Amino acid sequence: MVEWAQKQFELGTQGFSLQIPIFYKLMASMLFVAVIPVALLGLVSAGDTGSVVASLGLQNSIFLLTLLTVGLVVMWSFFLARSITSPIEQLSRVATSVSRGNLDETEITVVSNDEIGELAAAFGKLVNAYRILDTLAKEDAE
Repeated sequence: MVEWAQKQFELGTQGFSLQIPIFYKLMASMLFVAVIPVALLGLVSAGDTGSVVASLGLQNSIFLLTLLTVGLVVMWSFFLARSITSPIEQLSRVATSVSRGNLDETEITVVSNDEIGELAAAFGKLVNAYRILDTLAKEDAE
């Protein structure tokens, strides 16, 4: 599986690939979070707000917009955090497995081509080199 992921990563780097560093992903998410309240207020002000405010009341309308904004921010933050931490957790599990001498369960999937993807590909190459050295050492011992 590591070889397949390594080949996929190498194929992705041969053609056109857009690398977006994690810093810029975080910046885009912060801008997204900043734009949500403005967009919601723009939608409310563009529509017939008289009926919404009349039926819910001004305070309830503001509370509902705030609740909707917070909900969107929490969902986006969770998605972004999982997209960053999930590959790192996978690398940690594989590193722990390799440190214990278990080279069978070293499946690393390269999902992205950002810094974490590069780290996963480099770690996959490291594990492959370790496998080769381990195989050579076993053959020399026999």
